[in-house]
Amino acid sequence: MTLAPGGAPTAVSTWNLPNGLTMLRILLVPVYGVLLLSSDGTDPAMRWWAAVVFAFATLTDRIDGDLARSRGLVTNFGVIADPIADKMLMSMAFVGLSLLGEVWWWVTIVVLVREWAITVLRFFVIRHGVMPAGRGGKIKTVLQSLGLFFFSLPLATFPEPDVWRWGASTLLAIAVVVTVGTGLDISMKALRLRQTSERAAMKRASRAAQGRVGTRAAGPGALVQALVDRGLTVATAESLTGGLVAATLTEVPGSSATVRGAIVAYGTDVKSEQLGVDTALLSAGGPVQAEVARQMAAGICRVLDADVGISTTGVAGPGPQDGVPVGTVFVAVAHRGTVTVQELQLSGSRETIRAASVVAALDLCASRVTEESVADGP
Repeated sequence: MTLAPGGAPTAVSTWNLPNGLTMLRILLVPVYGVLLLSSDGTDPAMRWWAAVVFAFATLTDRIDGDLARSRGLVTNFGVIADPIADKMLMSMAFVGLSLLGEVWWWVTIVVLVREWAITVLRFFVIRHGVMPAGRGGKIKTVLQSLGLFFFSLPLATFPEPDVWRWGASTLLAIAVVVTVGTGLDISMKALRLRQTSERAAMKRASRAAQGRVGTRAAGPGALVQALVDRGLTVATAESLTGGLVAATLTEVPGSSATVRGAIVAYGTDVKSEQLGVDTALLSAGGPVQAEVARQMAAGICRVLDADVGISTTGVAGPGPQDGVPVGTVFVAVAHRGTVTVQELQLSGSRETIRAASVVAALDLCASRVTEESVADGP
């Protein structure tokens, strides 16, 4: 059973007819394997029974999906177990027929690597969205099922067995082409889905930051204007915010007059190699330290020849890093040879922590620019 496009599993009992058919299909996998491999595949009667069991098992796949969708019986168990049951049946068929010399091993390896890799990929990107089965995938399944069904039959006992083998081989050959093609297509869709989801999250966080920045300034626009009015340039060195500080600044029209650039120093080695953060410091205490934020801010000023450097480093989640709890963040601002560091203890989702870090970093920058401007006044 599969999710309807845009749908979600409903809160229904796991023990229902569609899930029962899925479990039956799983139980039929070893039955099919025993029948297929009985007497090394030389017993015609066992081969017939193997083909019948295979056909019945593939039929349950169609039935359980239709029942689940039509009766509102889609469950989390079914969403996970259904594709696994399909892959188990197909894997048994391909491996068993290769053991009997009916199907080339390279075909089995190519198909199974694709099938299980795509299954893992679907689970990996499910947090970004559901990828429903497409028409190509359904065609691939039909072609594979037909080819494997015919090869499961005792073709050696058929009139003109070579003709039957040629037909079954042709079906599988087309299935392999479609299998590889749809695998590449699904991989590209998964990549686009992840990128779209991450871009949307970044935009939401950026909007949240724009809406909240300004305890000392009216917003990122006011900060940019303050920097321009003072003839100052700014650059950012970002770890957990992944470029959000720079994105928030550069969304302001005219920001090119002050923003020099940014380095997203997500990796620890990037912090040392690109920004000059002390490697001994990083090795001793990890990247989430006040001194690391201090050196990142100073480093970005040096590397990009900026008057003001803003840095962020911390743990946005989902889990702790090097023993540092989620929500621990350091932001720093370097200007005129001095660096101010602020420690934050934030809570909430990963997106919330990242957005709040942007707010704090820009507020700290506004504070430094405003205070030093006052200090220079009459």
